[in-house]
Amino acid sequence: MKLVDPVSNIPFATPPLKMPPFLARFLARIAVRQGRAAARRADWGQALDAYGRALRLVPKNARIWVQTGHAYGNLNMPEAAQLAYRNATVAQPDDPIGHHHLGHVHHQTHMHDQGIRSLARALLLDPDNRDIAGILRAEKGEEGCQECLVQAAFAHADECRPARTMGWRATWLRSRARKAARARDWKDAEKLFTAVAQLEPNDPDVFLQLGHALNHQNRQPEAELAYRRAIACDPLYVDPWLHLGYVLTAQNHHGTARKAFAMVLRLAPDRLAAHPILAGAQVVHAQPSPNPVEPPSESMKCPPELAEREKAIWNLLAAHIQGKH
Repeated sequence: MKLVDPVSNIPFATPPLKMPPFLARFLARIAVRQGRAAARRADWGQALDAYGRALRLVPKNARIWVQTGHAYGNLNMPEAAQLAYRNATVAQPDDPIGHHHLGHVHHQTHMHDQGIRSLARALLLDPDNRDIAGILRAEKGEEGCQECLVQAAFAHADECRPARTMGWRATWLRSRARKAARARDWKDAEKLFTAVAQLEPNDPDVFLQLGHALNHQNRQPEAELAYRRAIACDPLYVDPWLHLGYVLTAQNHHGTARKAFAMVLRLAPDRLAAHPILAGAQVVHAQPSPNPVEPPSESMKCPPELAEREKAIWNLLAAHIQGKH
């Protein structure tokens, strides 16, 4: 997700800084103090102007976005307030403050379920918050509260995956591969991502990008294999499961596609809003599908170059996705 302007809902424009970062942070603190002073006077328009100046200097600051949300709320602009709170969760997903306020706003509207998920995320990040814990236990009970926290942990892992380091040669090849992909030269991108994968065989993002390059060439069985390789590297990474479901659907393997989509819903239920196709997997997520499972294709064979741990994960997930257990 990207930061958006709370009023127009278009990408939040931040001009390039023409000053050192420490000076930008200093000027932002001055603007925030001016905004808070205006808020104490209930001059919400001036408060928004001050917070806006601060955010153009330090856009990745959750607390300033939350203050912006409060100002929009006091101006009776609830949609803008919600977007400001959501920006807080995008700017600093590890800070509970944005999830907390977004959850409270959604909880009181028709977006009740999303509110519960945001509150659970806030409680995951701030386990001592008794107010949030009380809301979740009152609605879901102790067992339901724990399930919400599990889902929150999955969602947090999905959005906050740590960056992986790679050697200089792999980094150089990946840069060339991305440039080829941006130019839609999928053949060259495939060749370069394959070279990166040989150097970094445990990096799921490399196999994910390789899958995209193959899929754009309408080579779905090979793309399927690449996405499964990504899953073998990191079974909790949602994107390979999502794209695996799409390529299985393209091959008319609808039963196995629904199981892949069900894994997406399990790991990151919030993806449903952006990918309506996942709705078809909700029943599978709750109970077995009545449709027969397609036989495995040749591309389901375990790649011979996997290490023992990755091979064990591959076999487990391949059996799961085809309903063999």
